[in-house]
Amino acid sequence: MKIILPNFCIFVSIVILLERPLLSKNESAVDKKPIEIYAEGGIEWDKNKKVYIAKKNAEATKGRLTVKADILEAYYEESSNKKSDIKTLNAFGNVLINDNETIIKGGKKASYNIRKEHFIVLGKKISLISENDSVSSNRKLEFWKSKNIAIATGEAEAIKESKYVINADKLVAHLETIKDGNYEVKKIIAYNKVVIKTNNEIAYSDKALYNKTSEICKLFGNVKLKKDESFLTGEYAEMNLKSGISKLLPYPGNKIKEQENRVKALINTDKNE
Repeated sequence: MKIILPNFCIFVSIVILLERPLLSKNESAVDKKPIEIYAEGGIEWDKNKKVYIAKKNAEATKGRLTVKADILEAYYEESSNKKSDIKTLNAFGNVLINDNETIIKGGKKASYNIRKEHFIVLGKKISLISENDSVSSNRKLEFWKSKNIAIATGEAEAIKESKYVINADKLVAHLETIKDGNYEVKKIIAYNKVVIKTNNEIAYSDKALYNKTSEICKLFGNVKLKKDESFLTGEYAEMNLKSGISKLLPYPGNKIKEQENRVKALINTDKNE
């Protein structure tokens, strides 16, 4: 079953009010299309609760954005002049979100605030995937489409093909749109139980900041760098992911302070030991 919202007089105002919020900077006027809802099991309209409910293999599309799930709920509000404006789209079961720039999959439940262009996706195997990057979580993933920010909470992981894997309790990924319309991670902030794996070494810390422009990852607090069987420990380190060179410092800027912890190296020269 398929519903195109402009087919009814109440839906005309929804299309007009939603055209602007659902379009990102990179979308053109060609994408100014009506909201379409598909469902194999039918679509209910509850006027009392002000919600449209699409059941069984439901799908909602608007321009380049597509949301798929077992069940979709579109909540709307009415203004004083009786015009309707959908404010929230909820998705339940096998959630898949695709805007032709990135894909969010693996969600059991999701909520989309249309005005803020803000997604909250819950599940045990959630992932946001672009061409060369991915951000995943086993609990919650938030995505601000207009701000290009993704936040993964709960055993979060960020992967850059052939460069690094970052694990932490929480990851904040700042994205940028590249020429082909795809997303690419430009900055990552990692919080708590941070583990960074590259082709050369493994690093541990309380917090980390990765910058794509400089290809440097800064680590803060309880830092440990491990390469083969050797360790470096301290409170601050910088990993150059491009050159493969890492350096450990007592603290950012390497300015000497009184009673500051020194860096420490433990080098294992006997691999058979």
